[in-house]
Amino acid sequence: MDLGLRKITQNFGIKKLTRKNIIDIQNLKTSFGVQINNKIDITDISGQEIIRLQSLLKHKGMIVIPSHRILSEEEQIKITTLFGTPHKKVSYIAPHIKMSGQLNTTNNTYLSSSLWHSDYSHSKNPAHVSIFQMTEVVHQEWETSFISLHQVYSKLNDDIKKKWDGIKVMYSGNDTIHPLLWVHPFTGNPSIYFDFRFAKEVFDICTTTGEILFKNINDTISSLNDLFSKKAAIYTHRWCSGDIIIVDNYAISRKESLQPDYSQNTAIRRTTTKGVYF
Repeated sequence: MDLGLRKITQNFGIKKLTRKNIIDIQNLKTSFGVQINNKIDITDISGQEIIRLQSLLKHKGMIVIPSHRILSEEEQIKITTLFGTPHKKVSYIAPHIKMSGQLNTTNNTYLSSSLWHSDYSHSKNPAHVSIFQMTEVVHQEWETSFISLHQVYSKLNDDIKKKWDGIKVMYSGNDTIHPLLWVHPFTGNPSIYFDFRFAKEVFDICTTTGEILFKNINDTISSLNDLFSKKAAIYTHRWCSGDIIIVDNYAISRKESLQPDYSQNTAIRRTTTKGVYF
C-alpha cells in the first residue's frame, strides 16, 4: 500500500477492500456524472474506493448516491474532507414545491435558486466541491437540474470563443471578478464559468490602453441562458430521502426547478470545500 493510501485509511478508519464494499458505478445518460447502484455506507468504504470516487468526481464532475442513510453533520463534514479542505459552515436548503400561477419576480430567493449557479461564485476562491444530502422525507416532487460547464463551452463556435476570450464577470456581494472562459485548474479542460444569480457587470480590458470596456450584461445573459438551457444535456434529479449528490462546482452548474417552501422543515444539508482563486 502506498503512503498516500495508507494515510487515508489510517486517518479515516477505512476498512480493507472487500467484496461487500466494492462500489458499483453506472454512468448517467448525460455525458457527465455517475450513479452508485449498490447500497453503500460512504463512511465505511475502502481506501481504494475513496481514490476511485475522487477520480470519478474529477473526470465526471458529479456523483449520485441514492437513498443513503442519513449522515450526521459531523459525518458529512468528515466525508467532505475526502475531496478537499472543508468550510466549517454547514448550511441547509429549504424544501421546494411546485410553482403555482405567475412567477413573482420580486422573490429574489426563488430567483436565485431557479437560475443556473455554482456555490460561492461571489467569493474570491469559489467553493470547489459541494456535497448535498436530503435529510428529510420528501413530500413533494423536489427536483434539481445539473449541466456540464465543459459541455456548454464545447457548444461555443470559434467566433464566440474569440469574442469572449478575456471577458471578465464581476459578481455582487464582494465585487469579485472571475473570467468567463477559463481552464479547469484540476482537469485542464477548457470551460465556462458563470453564475446567473450574482453576475453584476461583464467587461473586457483593452490590451493596448488598459481601458475597461463594459459589455451589455443583458445580451450576455441572454446568450448564456440559451447555451445553458438549450444546447447542453441536462440531468434532472428528483430527490428522495437520504440521497447524496457530490458536485464539482468548477465543472457543473445547477438550478432548482421548484419554488422554496419555507413553511416546511429544512431538508437538504450542504457542505463545501475551499476553492482556488482564478
